[in-house]
Amino acid sequence: MELHEYYVKKIFKDAGLPVLPGGVAYTSQEAMAVASKMKQGPFWVKPQILLGYSPEKKDDILLKKILAETPKDVFNMAEKILGTALRGYPADVSSTIQRVYVEQAVQQKSLCRFVFRVDFDSQTYTLTIVSDKSSRTFYLDDLKLTSNIKKEIIKTLKISNYHIKRALESILDKAYHLFTYYGAVAVELNPIVQNDKTLVVVDGRLVFDPASLFRFPEITKYQEVKLGHEREALAKKNSFRYTKMGGNIACLVNGIGLGWATIDLIHQKGGAVACLLDVGTEPTVNAITKAVKLALSEPNVDGILVNIFGGLTSCKVIAEGLMAASPEISTGIPIVVRMVGLDSEEGAYALSHSFSPFLVMNKMSDSVSEIVKQVKGSR
Repeated sequence: MELHEYYVKKIFKDAGLPVLPGGVAYTSQEAMAVASKMKQGPFWVKPQILLGYSPEKKDDILLKKILAETPKDVFNMAEKILGTALRGYPADVSSTIQRVYVEQAVQQKSLCRFVFRVDFDSQTYTLTIVSDKSSRTFYLDDLKLTSNIKKEIIKTLKISNYHIKRALESILDKAYHLFTYYGAVAVELNPIVQNDKTLVVVDGRLVFDPASLFRFPEITKYQEVKLGHEREALAKKNSFRYTKMGGNIACLVNGIGLGWATIDLIHQKGGAVACLLDVGTEPTVNAITKAVKLALSEPNVDGILVNIFGGLTSCKVIAEGLMAASPEISTGIPIVVRMVGLDSEEGAYALSHSFSPFLVMNKMSDSVSEIVKQVKGSR
């Protein structure tokens, strides 16, 4: 689960992270009022919409933050944005821009970006730092951000200024606190901008596991309400989650964190996700079968990727559910299955000896590459 930027910025600010002054607006008049309260321009006008996939028109103005010099310019930009729809979205996904985030603009001299995340392929926690000249990933043993890691980051970024060192260490500590406190799937700050002797977080992302949000009622109220209620209701009735997206690869996973990691990797390899089906950690054969049938009912699905990490989940149960759905599988629809962990050998053996076109693989990266290749080859 992700949040709109203005909610993310509020959480960042409450955590003590240095963010720019800004406010959300639902009308052009409100947008101009937000800008007028700031000391001076220029301002950024940022359309607020959650992108579950890469839209067709990547140059769409609604994907970008827009620079406005005066409050009147902010008003004019908001007039153009609010009430319009992002091109390339499927008809049953809400894509109309209902709000904008108006923010004080700064001259961007990017120092770096970094992301804390759960690596579901290796079941580890990582911190990746990227700058114009270098990038490096650190593994957080026992989920600990040590002083040695922070020293290595300073060294990697070649920071000599004392004030910038201290500011970056503070940002790392506070972002790490958010990551661990919420048990987040990912916390990303991108970019961190150097402004004289201070640092500012210009943009960022927070990705949560909905299964753990009952502990944080202050976050659940920020959830985006999506359309597609009939399919979501069917999924809920059969004990799995369904999220509509706009591509042509259906993803069946056992955990929302693994799901978002799979989506990110598919996009990195040039694919696009049609829908995400999360069957949870202890699914039934019936839930697997219903999830596959629901994926196959999507009109734009050209292939299915099943990505399972068998901790509590029995891969044998996954295989039984997939084989039970096999009579519904259309000829020519590739299904790549990656299963590791509990009962994975038994599950892989069963699928390999079935009469359905399951391609079983071990590595997450390889399975994603394969389904993207097969789907592209079928066009």
